[in-house]
Amino acid sequence: MNYYKLIETEPEILEKIKEAEKNGEYSIHLDPIDYSHCLPVTENFPYIPSKTLSLVYWWRRFYFLNMFTWSIAKVCFRTKIRGKKNLKKLKNAVITCNHINKYDGLIIHHAMGRRKLKIMTADFNNRKGFLGKMMRASGILPFTMNRECIKKFNDAVSHYLEKNISILFFPEGSEWWCYEKPRPLMDGAFHYAVVNNKPILPCFITFTKNGKVFSNGIQQRHFTVHILDPIFPDKKLSKSENIKNMKEKNFAAWCSCYKAWYGKEPWPNNQVPTKN
Repeated sequence: MNYYKLIETEPEILEKIKEAEKNGEYSIHLDPIDYSHCLPVTENFPYIPSKTLSLVYWWRRFYFLNMFTWSIAKVCFRTKIRGKKNLKKLKNAVITCNHINKYDGLIIHHAMGRRKLKIMTADFNNRKGFLGKMMRASGILPFTMNRECIKKFNDAVSHYLEKNISILFFPEGSEWWCYEKPRPLMDGAFHYAVVNNKPILPCFITFTKNGKVFSNGIQQRHFTVHILDPIFPDKKLSKSENIKNMKEKNFAAWCSCYKAWYGKEPWPNNQVPTKN
């Protein structure tokens, strides 16, 4: 399998994006999901791997994944990073990013430098075969609605945040290939920031068309990762108020970044239109 092909998309996916946007369905998955290519996520998933498995993961990162990540970030997307100074303000955080490519988790890994990072994913990202081995080595934390799995997921998030390891969430809920605008945000990332008393570190990826096209005629993009000002919980607010407040500030920061980069408002008054 050519894993570099996963950076691309197909014309029909771009058409699905237009249709979903028109219908106000901003969190639906547009790529087909085939669970036959996935391993089931059960209570036995190694959310906190043993020392032996941690060594296996290290070996996979050292001998393959680190170089692959560099090549995706620097060669394929020519990724630039802005706002590194904001990393110096934090030991760790709940990181948020717009979900715009299958490899955007690796892009954020690259942007974070040597900082350790885990990535919240959907359960169908627990893939079989070599790809799945590399994804688990990269630090995925797949979420599923199984009650025991939710408990282990929650415990793992708290464990890593206590160890000064950041957790990456994609609060838009689904990947839309190179979609420029911020989409509505789900509560999950902000819930975990509040209950663990950790800041949100918003990141936003913008695009520059490089004048080249893929074999299917779709224009290629270069990426810029914007690491924005952190957002801290307010001790004066309740849990639900904090979640709402941090989510609104995150969305506003993304909108401001979009406006500064593209020179226009993403949505009137920073309000995403919803389905009637």
